[in-house]
Amino acid sequence: MIPTEEKFEKRSSVGRRVLDSVKALVVRVSALAGSRGSLSDARFIMVAALLLGLWLAAVIIVATRHEFWRDEVRALSFVRDAGSPLDLFVLLRDEGHPVLWYLLLYIGKSLMDIPLVLPATSIIVAFAAIAIFVLLSPFPLWWKSVFIFGCLPLYEYTVMARNYGISMLLLFVAAVLFRKRRKYPLALAVVVALLANTNVHSVILACAIALLWCWDAVITQKMRSLWECGRYLGLPLAIMIAGVLLSLAVTLPGKGTIVTDAYSLNVNKLAEAGIGAILHPERTFQAILPEKTYLALLPVTLPPLAGIFVVYLAVFGLLKRPGLFGAALIGQIAFGVLFRVVYSGGYRHQGLFLIFLVFLYWIALESTEHEVVKEKLPWLFKAGFYGATTFLVLASLNLTPKTMWQDIRMEMSSSKAFGQLLNDSQAYRDAIIVAEPDYLVESLPYYADNLIYIPREHRFGTTVSFTTDAVARFSLGELLSVARDIKAQYNRPTLVVLGHWQVGQDDFGEYGFSYNKVFAWNADELARFRQSTALVADFETAVGDENYRVYAIR
Repeated sequence: MIPTEEKFEKRSSVGRRVLDSVKALVVRVSALAGSRGSLSDARFIMVAALLLGLWLAAVIIVATRHEFWRDEVRALSFVRDAGSPLDLFVLLRDEGHPVLWYLLLYIGKSLMDIPLVLPATSIIVAFAAIAIFVLLSPFPLWWKSVFIFGCLPLYEYTVMARNYGISMLLLFVAAVLFRKRRKYPLALAVVVALLANTNVHSVILACAIALLWCWDAVITQKMRSLWECGRYLGLPLAIMIAGVLLSLAVTLPGKGTIVTDAYSLNVNKLAEAGIGAILHPERTFQAILPEKTYLALLPVTLPPLAGIFVVYLAVFGLLKRPGLFGAALIGQIAFGVLFRVVYSGGYRHQGLFLIFLVFLYWIALESTEHEVVKEKLPWLFKAGFYGATTFLVLASLNLTPKTMWQDIRMEMSSSKAFGQLLNDSQAYRDAIIVAEPDYLVESLPYYADNLIYIPREHRFGTTVSFTTDAVARFSLGELLSVARDIKAQYNRPTLVVLGHWQVGQDDFGEYGFSYNKVFAWNADELARFRQSTALVADFETAVGDENYRVYAIR
């Protein structure tokens, strides 16, 4: 028998050892969470691998339930129509997007010509971006974790298969290379040139990075002579300018475009937009600014002044680095002008500015780690990064559960259900589709191979033309006549896809909708349409506007 005192001492000793072990573990985890991590640290690699695995698993779960929307499938349709990469430059002449995303899809299609190339390319690009961010960025591990599970990196630039994920990847690659810009100037220049060819918004970002680089050469590195600057920046600058010019050449639509009224711009409109961008940044970035915050667990609606304060605090947090501050300010104002005079920006478009801020703070942290981080960061930098920028990142994180759960539980487009109906039906498997509005079925080719006739343009195709070549005013009688002619000419079942739910609610009407289009009907046309068609199916459960009724021509 062990005496009672000895038992107590033994248990106390074990308890102290357990407590010491727990304290040591907490200290290590806290230190790891507060540090940027190192590729030579096995613990950091394990935590990073876990984060990347969780991120990828979440993406795949949602992507397998995601119904692709027309803007996602439209890019794949252009790629399928292209006989060679050069054909893309012709096909995209009125598209308003640069060519890089389409070239990536073309490469993917060449390797495996299946619809899965669309989500696979998007996920691969985004995963590469997130891996670079987690493994190489200078941010604390807790901040990296919050960022990568935000709605932008986890959903908008990944599950949504668009060209914005490439911008995120190239910005993070540019951040890695910027520190070694003197050693790898051409590599950085190529990355910036490619960035300009992802989307219109990234042209602004590419120009801001080029100006930042020039500022660094002239001011920071004190290259006073033109010869020295030219030798260091001449070829890289030429590459970046070429990238921007190529992007503008492909992106700028013809004068027949109905997507934007940019051709009606004048100095007054630009000046008004510039003033608005400076005075009201909260309107420029309203989608990435949360409507509410929580104080003492109570929801509080944010006033407009709070949005102005957050945006400018994130920008002015870089004031100690004038080049970075200038790049942020240029990006903020240029985005504001773009959204006011070309087309308004949605969440994914505005989110690119947040990714750009992350890029700039990445550079700031790496460029100051020897001079400032070892001492104390300036209070303004702390407020800009840990305050305003982190606030925007937390707002993105807050949107994640709702957005992803909505995609899992609900349909984003009716195209998948419609495609399944066509594929499973003996009667309609080879049916010709005639749609109004025509763009509602642009996502259908991802799910079914049926021929699509575009009645406003009098042609077969998988993508509509957003130009004045398409008929602006169209009627129910004309739609019925086109569908009857198609059925008679090709002797195949013909389905009319009608997305105007107002038709039938009133005996006559006229409805104006997107892209300056008008659809009209009267009692006689409605009676003839009802006599000549049979309702096949209603698709009305999608979250967006891709809902419609399907009628068969008798």
